Amino acid sequence: MVNIAVFASGSGTNLEEIIRHIEDGSLPVRLCCVIVDKEGAYARERARNHGIPEYFFNPKAYSNKEEYEKDILKTLKQYDVQLIVLSGYMRFIGKVLLEAYPNRIMNLHPAYLPEFPGAHSIRDAYEANVSQTGVTVHFVDEGVDSGPIIRQERLLIDPTWDLAALEQHVHALEYDLFWQVIKQVSKEIEKEKNMKRALVSVSDKTGLTEFVSGLVNQGFEIISTGGTKKALEAAGLPVIGISEITKFPEIMDGRVKTLHPNVHGALLCVRDNPDHVEQIEKLGIDFIDLVCVNLYPFKETVQKEGVSQDEIIENIDIGGPSMLRSASKNYKYIPVVCDPKDYDLVLKEIHELGGTTLETRERLAAKVFRHTARYDAMIADYLTKKTGEQFPESMTITFDKVQDLRYGENPHQKAAFYKGMRPLYSLANAKQLHGKELSYNNIQDGNAAIEILKDFEGQYAAVGLKHMNPCGVGIGNSINEAWDKAYEADPVSIFGGIVALNAPVDIELAEKLSKIFLEIVIAPKFEEEALEILTRKKNIRLMELDTTLNTNTALKYTNVNDGLLVQEMDTHQIKEEDLRCVTNRKPTEEEMKQLLFGWNVVKHVKSNAIVLVKENMTIGVGAGQMNRVGAAKIAIEQAGEKAQGSVMASDAFFPMPDTVQEAIKAGVTAIIQPGGSIKDQLSIDECNEHGIAMVFTGVRHFKH
Repeated sequence: MVNIAVFASGSGTNLEEIIRHIEDGSLPVRLCCVIVDKEGAYARERARNHGIPEYFFNPKAYSNKEEYEKDILKTLKQYDVQLIVLSGYMRFIGKVLLEAYPNRIMNLHPAYLPEFPGAHSIRDAYEANVSQTGVTVHFVDEGVDSGPIIRQERLLIDPTWDLAALEQHVHALEYDLFWQVIKQVSKEIEKEKNMKRALVSVSDKTGLTEFVSGLVNQGFEIISTGGTKKALEAAGLPVIGISEITKFPEIMDGRVKTLHPNVHGALLCVRDNPDHVEQIEKLGIDFIDLVCVNLYPFKETVQKEGVSQDEIIENIDIGGPSMLRSASKNYKYIPVVCDPKDYDLVLKEIHELGGTTLETRERLAAKVFRHTARYDAMIADYLTKKTGEQFPESMTITFDKVQDLRYGENPHQKAAFYKGMRPLYSLANAKQLHGKELSYNNIQDGNAAIEILKDFEGQYAAVGLKHMNPCGVGIGNSINEAWDKAYEADPVSIFGGIVALNAPVDIELAEKLSKIFLEIVIAPKFEEEALEILTRKKNIRLMELDTTLNTNTALKYTNVNDGLLVQEMDTHQIKEEDLRCVTNRKPTEEEMKQLLFGWNVVKHVKSNAIVLVKENMTIGVGAGQMNRVGAAKIAIEQAGEKAQGSVMASDAFFPMPDTVQEAIKAGVTAIIQPGGSIKDQLSIDECNEHGIAMVFTGVRHFKH
């Protein structure tokens, strides 16, 4: 119920009518007090007769109008008056009360404004011999009867009426109209009092108009800024500009618009803390009950071709994160939406429950802090890279979820897949054309396969992979030849494996691939006929990946218990001129070609790693052994008779000559290894004794 005060100067006949309607229940307001400016005003007696407090403020007792009205205002605040009704109050309202009650002071004027303003309007109308006059209820402003009109009624004047009769009919119309308008305005105040306010300012306008329309339908008043405000207005939705809330214009090209106590006070007030509530009421700050904000597109801006540094800096959002954080800190009272995916949930709860649940608000707040942390992490990452700091004092990295996975490495482990911020050479940026969702192990293996593929740019290459290790790698004069070699390398292990290719799959290759069970085929493109053949296999996953994308040449992150290991990616490439031949015999041209090929493969095999290659294909892979000679024996056993005339690649040096001895027995003709053992000479001597060429790279490729 709205609290009102009536101001009067005379007999108070209109006051009596107001009281009558309050007492019979037709005017549901609370008349808290009557204020008079004349000691002998009969309105005082009327108020006392009905038990209503009345106060006489003598204007002559004050040095100026401001002091006079300040004293009245104290009384009004004491009763928490929300609406002032002037009922025959013959004094102009000054600045103090007008500022305290904007459009909340209403006056009854006995004429149809703007006709006949002033104190003698009935007499003026009579003397003007007009055929009609009327009654006006309006809000008071600093002018004379010039405030916004609320409602008017016309009164036709009977030519037989004298002045007294006209006065009688005008007053009768006043009595009938005034209480109805007080009721109307009070309802609007009650509605405003109960109306919730939503602050909406978004860069991503997906679903915006539907969401805001839903809020408006649920009785929300919408506050907005800049482009969001324009979009809502274009959609025909009612919206208030942020400057109307802050009473301050947007400045510095919009850099400063929401950083204001009227915004953050409304968001941070603890609503069940009486001191907080008293402070914002004293300052005239109204609550904001819902916040919908998402941030300037910093990531998208950084990724734009030819973007300037100034544009990047301008897309660092300040006001948005501040509002999100303030509101989310106060999630006990305020739902905060930063993701259009949550619009439907929020509207559903408001519609069905009248508001959001605490559980929902808490979940939304958690999402907000993830959102702002991600945003800050992207900015920090950009500026850190720009300043050349490789290993700063603290590190925050951020990824976006691609999908939930059915399970992790094993069925009892939960898992999800996330992607980084840049459009790099990654499975996260591949397009799945067919098959079931990728599993955790699929993604691990697929990533390992495309990492190997990247080391063969400029050549047709095919990689077959199982459990993070290559089972077959081949290069050729065509992608079909490369695949034939990769398959021949290990036709057993490729069953259920991953295949990665760096050239389009044609119909011929599709026919070959379709004859074996494969988990995934990754290629830059699948020709239409090839796709038709491969999609006949229900479970095969077909992934298109642009193999020309840049790979991550920055940092690699590895989890350890309660910690993170960070290192540069192993993108080291070796050239023939980088090699040092340490044996009497130098490699032939063909051997050198195979050694470089083997070196590009062995860097991707789990340590300790030995790879045998021959004729542009792997023929034996020894992976992940605790000693090097054990890895060599596995590779040699797999190669079988093909080992004769092959070359060997080792990811690290030979601590003993035993690995060379195994190579000699198998018929290996050349070896590539980092060198650097204190017993290198023993291995060199073995090679020289048996005519084997050996080159040192000076670079180790451990992989754990």
